[in-house]
Parts: sequence; structure tokens; C-alpha cells
Amino acid sequence: MSTVPTGDLPSADIGDIVGLLRLEHLEVNMFRGRAVSKESRRLYGGQVAAQALAAAGYTVGGARPHSLHAYFLRPGNSAFPVVFQVERLQEGRTFKRRRVTAIQGGDAILCLESSFTADGTVTAEYPAPPKVPAPENCPVYHHEGRLAAGQVNPWELFEARPAVTEIPDGARVTAMDMWFRVKDVTEAEDIIPEAVITYLSDLTLAATALRPGPGYPNGRPEVTGLTSLDHSMWFHNPADLSDWLLYAKIAPAAGAVRGLTAGQIFDRRGVAIASVAQECLTHTHGPGQAS
Repeated sequence: MSTVPTGDLPSADIGDIVGLLRLEHLEVNMFRGRAVSKESRRLYGGQVAAQALAAAGYTVGGARPHSLHAYFLRPGNSAFPVVFQVERLQEGRTFKRRRVTAIQGGDAILCLESSFTADGTVTAEYPAPPKVPAPENCPVYHHEGRLAAGQVNPWELFEARPAVTEIPDGARVTAMDMWFRVKDVTEAEDIIPEAVITYLSDLTLAATALRPGPGYPNGRPEVTGLTSLDHSMWFHNPADLSDWLLYAKIAPAAGAVRGLTAGQIFDRRGVAIASVAQECLTHTHGPGQAS
């Protein structure tokens, strides 16, 4: 068993990560995000979805996003910029709707539709968050993924802690409920908070499909990788990005090839910030292997 370490995650320069959500204005309804690294690597899906929402937000005034629905169509390449083309589907008094296509090398890699509202309301009725330890009593999580030279690690934007006091030996940490906090919120002051929440929402969600369950009492040790197929979000209340956010997750359905995951993001007080749903593809070695 691992115990609760002392101290916080080491500080990191997050300017490059937040800078990905500041897009270059190319033309009316057209924006561009910069390349992430010099070497070809798969783009983080949460980055592209957050950039698409940011692009939509550039075309909307006096309204905040309340939902988005996205499909991941092709892997993005970190060595090349992504162009975001926005279609203005509706310009209502209260609701404004946008469709965004993320394009790289002439091909669409993501399509996202989002809705913005000017009603100014908040959500008051929702289930309570799960009872978990406060973030100060949870172990610090250090992501150990391998990165190419110059590649941006999405985990560097956040402090992360699994919502437990101890991590059982052999446990898959990313499948657990997690606490997250932006390391330096001042870097994101000019970014719509919903874009930052979208960036966060793709971290650890697909791994929830690998939790032990009635059909898979030992989890899914044969799964070698996960690919997000689609991603939907609903934003309920404003988020304070300077404090901890709890990402509580479940897997409503899991099969040999696909898994459906869902999550709710709460603030420290238990206020619902966002709801998330995602279907993922599982990659395995053996019968029923996904392609």
C-alpha cells in the first residue's frame, strides 16, 4: 500500500499548455491552433475539443457554453497546426449554436457542436457527490507517461490526487475518482473556464471503463490502449479554477470492444460544475481485438 506523501506536485511552466487554447484568428469564422511538438505524436483529444469550444466562443458574445457534443474522427498529429472552422447555426435571443470542424492536412479530425446561453441561470438540483477524503488527505499523483522532446504533457496543467487515502498495490490509479486543481490559474484568466474544464474532462475518463465489475471482476488487464470515440458535456454552474475539483466517474456499460463512461465534476463544496459522457474503444491482444 502507498501512503499519503507530503507536499504538492513540483511547479511547472504551464504557459505553453494554456497557450494552446488561445487561437490565431485567420479569417471570419476560421481559427488556428499552433503545433505542439517537432515530432509526430498523437494529439491529446481533450486539447482539440477544448480548442474547438474556444473557437466557437470567439464567435459568441454575451453568452456562456452550456453543452457540447463531439466526435473524434481521426488522430491528430502534434507536429502540425490545427485549423478550426466555425459554422453559426443559430443566433437566437437566448441560445446561440455553433458547429466547429477541426481540420488537419485537409481532413477533419474532430467535429463539435456547442450551445451557448445568455439566460444567466445556474443549476440547483443534482445528486450529491460521492463521499471521499478531502484533497489534502489524498496521495499526490505523478503521471509517468513518456513524451517526445518538446511535447506538451496535459497533466502539467493540473495538480492531481486520487480521491482515496491509500492506493492499493497494483490499482489502476487513473480509473479512480480524482481531485484536480489548475496549478496557476492566473495563466488562464483570459480563457473561458468551460474550455479549461473541457481540457480536463478527457483526462482519466476512458480508463473508468477498465474498473472491475460483474463481467470483469479483475478489471481489464488485457486492454493495452483506449481510444475516445465521442465526448459530450453539460455545464451546470461556474467553476472556481483556483480550488480543487472532484471528478467522480462511473462506467454505465462495458463490453469487449467498447465502453461507455460518464463523469460529474464538483467543486469542493459539492456544487455540480459539469457532467460528461464518453464512449471509448478498447484495444487488446487476443479474441475480439479492436481495430
